[in-house]
Amino acid sequence: MIGKRHKVKKAGDERLLKVVAQLQRQLAEQKVFDQTTIDYSFDNRVLNKILHAKFIFLYEEARRRNTKSSSSSSVITR
Repeated sequence: MIGKRHKVKKAGDERLLKVVAQLQRQLAEQKVFDQTTIDYSFDNRVLNKILHAKFIFLYEEARRRNTKSSSSSSVITR
């Protein structure tokens, strides 16, 4: 039972890290997009704030769970 629990946690941690990395890339792309856009609409601002809130929430969740990445570098950096 204990072994299965660790496998489930590890799988969940890996999914969490993938989503955090994806959101981190999207935020970086959005930052470049924001700087090059002349007419920045209200909808874009709202979507950007939602994206940032998702990233912060999942980032804090990963830190709370003491998530470690099995890849060469950790996604959990600021």
